Amino acid sequence: MVIITLWLGVLKTTKPPIWAENWRNFLVMRVERWLPGDEGALAAGMLWGGDNGLSRQTKESYRRVGLLHIIAASGYNVTLVAGWILSASLIWLSRRWALGMTIGGVIMYMLVAGWQPSIIRAGIMSILAMLGLILGRERDAKWLLIITGAMMLAWNWQLISDIGFQLSFAATLGILTLLNTSPLHPSPIIGEGTRGRGIFDVLVADLKTTLAAQAMTTPLILHHFGNLSVISPLVNAVLLWTVPLIMQITAVGLVIGPVNYLAWPLLKLQTWVVNSVASWPISNWEVGKMSWLWVGMYYLVLAICIKFWPWRQRVSG
Repeated sequence: MVIITLWLGVLKTTKPPIWAENWRNFLVMRVERWLPGDEGALAAGMLWGGDNGLSRQTKESYRRVGLLHIIAASGYNVTLVAGWILSASLIWLSRRWALGMTIGGVIMYMLVAGWQPSIIRAGIMSILAMLGLILGRERDAKWLLIITGAMMLAWNWQLISDIGFQLSFAATLGILTLLNTSPLHPSPIIGEGTRGRGIFDVLVADLKTTLAAQAMTTPLILHHFGNLSVISPLVNAVLLWTVPLIMQITAVGLVIGPVNYLAWPLLKLQTWVVNSVASWPISNWEVGKMSWLWVGMYYLVLAICIKFWPWRQRVSG
């Protein structure tokens, strides 16, 4: 708890430590050296977050199809990094030491990637979950989400009006409640969790996850922006599987530079699909901003559906 409390202290600062910024810039340049242009900017964004270096057209295309979240350091990134570190540590270390190593790695990643609300939320959730495992306590992702939110708001109550904070928590809550699935531990290694499953099953799983997150975030998106990407769930289902592959390749490429070239075909595929779909009229639907009253009504109806309808078990199956 001391570590988490100290980390929450940085929420009141406006910039990450200088050394973290310098290290991040070095790592980003390392990726872009081998993958110039939009491809390099995308790869660096997926690994460390941020859209610097991305052309305005490509950025707008990703926004229109609802895929801009993959180049914003988020809980998805934290979870993948935690999974990789844990899997690698378990090869040489005991379970308890491997969990401790993973906690340290998550904190380091949070520092280098910055402390956007989604990063902080996912980082604290992962750390609390791993501390619970070290202490032999059963973890409950919903309680971890509540505790994390309470800790963040207690330290900096202004986060409650932060759009990133709202969307991050809403998306996580949607996955937890609609799918009965914890986003803390997706497949950390290529193929793990998907072994023995066809590509159709993987796409369906990604589609379910996207729909669950979008069901919970839609009213917030409409309230703040007044537009909605109708095609977003399908695009996410088609392309989301490329993200961990690209991240893993570029992570290895930080050490062995030429390995980055292996990510180029996946990046080109992704940008081609996104730019093509972004030109469709239905890719972005302007509906006008939703008032807080209608946002509240939406969540009330959704809560009733979650509470009394039996379809949730079928969806999560």
